[in-house]
Amino acid sequence: MKIANNVALLIIGERDKVHPVLTWDKNNLVLIDAGYPGQTSAIIEAISDEGFCAENLTHIIVTHQDYDHIGCIMDLQRLAPNIKVLSHDDEAPYIDGRKMPIKLKTRLEKYDTFTPERRASLDWQKEYYESTRITITETVSCGMVLSICGGIEVIHTPGHVPGHIALLLKESNILVCGDGLTIKEGHLVALSPASNYDHEQAISSFDKIRLYNLNGIVAYHGGFLKLKN
Repeated sequence: MKIANNVALLIIGERDKVHPVLTWDKNNLVLIDAGYPGQTSAIIEAISDEGFCAENLTHIIVTHQDYDHIGCIMDLQRLAPNIKVLSHDDEAPYIDGRKMPIKLKTRLEKYDTFTPERRASLDWQKEYYESTRITITETVSCGMVLSICGGIEVIHTPGHVPGHIALLLKESNILVCGDGLTIKEGHLVALSPASNYDHEQAISSFDKIRLYNLNGIVAYHGGFLKLKN
């Protein structure tokens, strides 16, 4: 779904929808976040529906380490072998396999307190991360502006995880906020404390996001909210 001149919202999944973002210019085709494992075909189809080929992706920018954001990166790297994968420096070791993801490690420490179903989910996540080897091509930091697609500004929004980032698409003045917030009934809403590594820090990042005078905002689990006519 096109939401600006060079920005499209991809709606992936049925019940638990996620919303990667596609942005482009003459020389670049950029995907922001990459769905759950197993959603590669849906992402390729959604990119095709916007008039592009996933084989021509030049960049994937990852807002953070959670598996629902990195799930299809390995497949897309095989499809487009020259693609660049970017993340915040603090997130890179969790994405490329050098470290166990923070929230997974915390939950595994409480493994025996969970239901069998919850333990099975944690076992699956642990196996997924151990078998996933994503190459991070470049790391980014707060305030950096990528000179592609009309300018993409990196905003460090820690709290959900320490290296979480939001991305300001400067040409359209749309902010892609990852899991920095969600959208419910037309309102920006902070995630619950249970969803965040450091909830106090997450609230500070949420407040920072709300200071921007934006045309619109994309939440990964909430979709697109237009803020100006």
